[in-house]
Amino acid sequence: MKISKVILALLLLLLMQFSCNKQSTIDQEEIIPETLKVLQLDFDKNIVGDYTNENLTNDIGQVEWFIIDGRANIEDDTEHKKVLRVTYPEGTVGPQQSGIQFVKSIPNADEYYLDYFLKFNEGFDFALGGKLPGLTSGGSTFTGGVKPENGEGWSMRYMWISGGEIIVYFYYLDMISSFGDAIKLNINFETGKWYRITQHIKLNDTDKFNGVMEVWVDGKKVINNTEVRYRIAPLGKIDSFYFSTFHGGSTAEWAPINDSHMYYDEFTVTNTKPDNLN
Repeated sequence: MKISKVILALLLLLLMQFSCNKQSTIDQEEIIPETLKVLQLDFDKNIVGDYTNENLTNDIGQVEWFIIDGRANIEDDTEHKKVLRVTYPEGTVGPQQSGIQFVKSIPNADEYYLDYFLKFNEGFDFALGGKLPGLTSGGSTFTGGVKPENGEGWSMRYMWISGGEIIVYFYYLDMISSFGDAIKLNINFETGKWYRITQHIKLNDTDKFNGVMEVWVDGKKVINNTEVRYRIAPLGKIDSFYFSTFHGGSTAEWAPINDSHMYYDEFTVTNTKPDNLN
């Protein structure tokens, strides 16, 4: 009789433990997010004033390299709370003189969305054009005239050009231009107005022309290309967020004729489609 009671107690204990373990597993499954944010950068935790290399690493952790100090500030904004203001001084051109630069590594993947907000200040001089942030494979390698001859990487940033027109500035296996191909969004950005810009990259298989490039502006799709050959798989994984912005080109005619500024906020890189995109 005593032995039976002991056995019964042990069975009850095992049953309770199994039930707890099962509930724990369910709880863990329930908290796993469907959308994985591999990068999130806003500026709300910063104080108004200079934005430095140290501020950046506090916001997103270690970066591969950066050029920021003396070129960026945190400001209050009526729509976006704290935002980053980047300076493009009069007469300057190229990344050593104008704007800011940094490369942040992200987990290697075949598909990501990059979503962020930007605004050109009133009086911004577009000049001939300049660069804007985007996703890349190989950090900053495939820019500045360096073509990925063997399909080992690519970069998909944006540019503004004269009059505020925005294009995709694209280095990839089949690029035609020596300094990146231009893919038009057919939209001119106005100064003094916030825009939301979103890119979706899904890499091609092997060496097929089945990669995806989609771009939305303020939630409206403006590019939908499902026949892109970014790379030769398994090379060319999406591995970097490249925050690259400056006037240029490299020659004087690209420089602004007055001090110009841009505002940025709410950068996210996710593995699923962000909300409110048509």
